[in-house]
Amino acid sequence: MKRLPYESEMERLNEFLAKHRLKLIRLIAKGHSSFVFLVKRGQKKFALKLEREDSSRRNMLEKEVRNLKKANKLGIGPKLYNYDKKRRIILMEYVEGKTFNEWLFEKRKSSELIQFLAELFRQAIEMDKAGLDHGQLGGRGVNILVKNNLPVIIDFEKASQKRKAHNFSKLLAYLLINRHSAISSRVLEILRKNKGSYSKSSSSGL
Repeated sequence: MKRLPYESEMERLNEFLAKHRLKLIRLIAKGHSSFVFLVKRGQKKFALKLEREDSSRRNMLEKEVRNLKKANKLGIGPKLYNYDKKRRIILMEYVEGKTFNEWLFEKRKSSELIQFLAELFRQAIEMDKAGLDHGQLGGRGVNILVKNNLPVIIDFEKASQKRKAHNFSKLLAYLLINRHSAISSRVLEILRKNKGSYSKSSSSGL
């Protein structure tokens, strides 16, 4: 249920904000296990994840911190800045960008998409090698943000270092193989435009 925070949850949040001299800006996301807030210190912005008291996911904070630390070592995901086990809070980099879905369906150059996909698949391969399975890289593309036309993978709460990592194969199916998906259809549409441009250039002797 996507509800507003309880008073007791706001007390935990306010304690953390005061301790770290942070200012609350606004609530930016409500999930089944947590709330995500935009906070700042001076001009620097952060994303703050507050665990819900009625969350059914046990040890959510510990799992996400552990997985995000591993991702950060690979240069992947938002940077982890701090966490508070007592108050059940994670403080991380705030990524100012659009979701992949939003970005993809805007007017998009094929060269931009190719650069984006190359980096996204590189990150997926690195996570596979490290044994970190994200688990939620398909669907509506909300766990992939786009910053400066490059991917930032977020939300490692359901990631696992125990199950076999299939990040690359899942992304391949999601983006290029599933012909019934609007995402895949859009990706292939943009890439075909690039193929057409290349053919015209080749025939003209360029």
